[in-house]
Amino acid sequence: MKVKNPMTLLRDMAEEKLTDTTRALGGVQQRLQDAVQQHEQLQHYEREYQHSLRQGMMERGMSMADLVNHQSFVLSLNQVVKQHATHVNRCEKAVDQAKASWVHDKQRLNAFETLIVRRETARAQVETRQEQKLMDEFAQRAGQKRERL
Repeated sequence: MKVKNPMTLLRDMAEEKLTDTTRALGGVQQRLQDAVQQHEQLQHYEREYQHSLRQGMMERGMSMADLVNHQSFVLSLNQVVKQHATHVNRCEKAVDQAKASWVHDKQRLNAFETLIVRRETARAQVETRQEQKLMDEFAQRAGQKRERL
């Protein structure tokens, strides 16, 4: 079994971390999308209920008890919409944090990959120099043999 280069091992670990971070980012983005959709639905419901309340008051009138009940419900609904807006803001912050983590992890992976490429390039240059040196020595020996003959 071949032992992995420590730098390759670190790169692999950084790649796994980036994969995990990517999954987490996808999860928080989905939660944000769901929260925004729910918030929009609540706002739509609030607008519809307020519109129906106005229509009911204008067209057929309303008893004081019904008016108080409807206004109380509208206020409660308004509170829910505000609370849900806070939830949406928290989800947006979570997405921002997850994006920042993803960027950090991606930069870390890129750094390891860059180091690996540099190391491989340096190793290839050393090998090329060694081969060139051997070829020069071989050519020199061959030249010396020809001179002797």
